[in-house]
Amino acid sequence: MSQDKDTNKENQFFLPDFCQVESVFIIILTGEILAIIFTLLQVKPTDAMWETLGLYSISVQIISLVSVTTLCWLRPWLGKFSDAIAGALSLIIILLTTLIFSLAAIDWYWLASIDLSNIAQRHLLIRNLIIAGLIGGVALRYLYLQQQYHRQLQMESAARLEALQARIRPHFLFNSMNVIASLTRIDPEKAEMAIQDLSDLFRATLESNDGLVSFAQELENGERYLSIEKLRLGERLKVVKDIDSATLNVMIPPLTVQPILENAVYHGIQMLPDGGEVFIRSSVLNNKQTNNTQTTVQIEISNPISAEKYHKGHGIALKNIEQRLSVVYQGKALLRTEESDSIYRVILSIPLKLE
Repeated sequence: MSQDKDTNKENQFFLPDFCQVESVFIIILTGEILAIIFTLLQVKPTDAMWETLGLYSISVQIISLVSVTTLCWLRPWLGKFSDAIAGALSLIIILLTTLIFSLAAIDWYWLASIDLSNIAQRHLLIRNLIIAGLIGGVALRYLYLQQQYHRQLQMESAARLEALQARIRPHFLFNSMNVIASLTRIDPEKAEMAIQDLSDLFRATLESNDGLVSFAQELENGERYLSIEKLRLGERLKVVKDIDSATLNVMIPPLTVQPILENAVYHGIQMLPDGGEVFIRSSVLNNKQTNNTQTTVQIEISNPISAEKYHKGHGIALKNIEQRLSVVYQGKALLRTEESDSIYRVILSIPLKLE
């Protein structure tokens, strides 16, 4: 439990992971832009400009890369402090790196002994520290505000997701209780079994603390629901599954599969005198199949429908699922429906996000 809290705190830390290739590339690019700006402010376009640009490039790149390398190494330690203290310590690291580099430049580039009473040396140190302090302070402030913005978006998304899930739970409970009510008059023993299944199903749904469950758990909950309906419909309801084991760890919002199965039974199977099969299939689609840079999981649920007695409904459950997927996966997940040859299909395409 303590390890989970530490990991969560580290993920919310405002300093990014500077050890990543993307971060290093951005630092190098930003440093080179700063070197060009310093050069243009320092000299006019002459032959000396290239020499000055080279000096500024080397100086800025060394200071920035050593600073971010140190911050990368100390990030787990800095993450234990408050944002204000961590920011102050980070700025001190940048200033110390600048100071050490400036002293080294006096010794190795100027070939002079370090003497802080020397006006030129003192001017160099003060100028470099002020520039590094201003740039470092602005950069750290930007990273902090960016993290606060992302944290606010996550909180808003979590609240919206919880509201959407709270809206679908009463609908599910109401329909399930109708099933049990009908069974109490026909077969009390089956009604008791249905209540037990419903209790297990609802408990599993409410136990989700992070807002997501694995497809394996959601599939198990869906099977519990189908077992309730099978007590009512008997042999009219058949379930066929073709599940790729590689898809079982994909993370999805709870009550994603069950409402689709509920629609398949309510709008499809029970409208047919002889019933039919609810077919559940899952597979992993690679980039070539999806024309996307990210591997996706496809979950398909299909059922037969009666053209004469087809009860289409209002599509509230599907719209709810589509909205929740949009919140969780930020538009990268897709829900679509198809109807052909008296077969109705609901297809979910979800990024492969493992536990």
